[in-house]
Amino acid sequence: MKTFIGITGTTSVGKSSVAVELAKMLDSEVVSADSMQVYKGMDIGTAKITESEMCGIKHHMLSVVEPNVNYSSFLYQESASKIIDNLKMPIVAGGTGFYFDGLIYPPEFGNVNTERRLELNCIYKEKGLDELCQLLKELDPKTFENIDCKNPKRVIRAIEIAESGRKKSEGLARNNPRYKCILFVLYRNRESLYAQIDERVDNMIKNGLISEVKSLVERYGYLDNSAFSAIGYKEIITYLRGKTSLEEAIRQIKLNTRHYSKRQITYYKKMAVEEYIDVDSKTPSEVATHIYDRLKAVYYKV
Repeated sequence: MKTFIGITGTTSVGKSSVAVELAKMLDSEVVSADSMQVYKGMDIGTAKITESEMCGIKHHMLSVVEPNVNYSSFLYQESASKIIDNLKMPIVAGGTGFYFDGLIYPPEFGNVNTERRLELNCIYKEKGLDELCQLLKELDPKTFENIDCKNPKRVIRAIEIAESGRKKSEGLARNNPRYKCILFVLYRNRESLYAQIDERVDNMIKNGLISEVKSLVERYGYLDNSAFSAIGYKEIITYLRGKTSLEEAIRQIKLNTRHYSKRQITYYKKMAVEEYIDVDSKTPSEVATHIYDRLKAVYYKV
């Protein structure tokens, strides 16, 4: 079974820098596992790694689709798995836990019916999420009990699967994984993490986040989709539409990012983790060296 090294953790924990340092040690390449960094033109607000920060290490699955495309974990795993299969020792790095799950346990359900997707989105807009949840409950009660009922995308996808004659609860055959993932979760204590989040958001504003969002709106208009619902973008869009002040928009970005980090932590607890690594007071090189030594001692002769 093909093996890849996974580096994940909450936003603002330093995953990208650690992945670069580890890739240098292993003479490898990095495959991004970030559901927002796949979008072109969304660089500042997603903290996408820059060319200079890559230090010559090749990165994959960054800026692969336009923001007006709703990119799914199914499409991600289709593309990313082809890259992983052609690398000697791939490093998958990013904070989107279900992208890791999609790679390890490929979805058994294929593409969607576009017309039905539009119908379900209309139900969501006109009648609300509760209506969709009730439909899912009738179609697949087991999935309804376990799904995030505050996430319309996941509810809609579960309905599509159920209406196809399958059940999402029957998918993800975890006894038959496609890859072995040696997963390291990076973390900081809460006070340090929140300070890092606040600093990152302030730097995004200084580095031109507002201009970036304006450019996207000028090109695509105000879209009601995954990309434009991303933290950092939706708040600035609200500001640009005159519905809030810039100060409030920035405060909401920081608050929503903190809430997101909590959801990330909850998700990682469901995953098979090799080791949790406290990165406070450690440089990216020190963290990467620790991972390298762990791999060398337990898994590989590197």
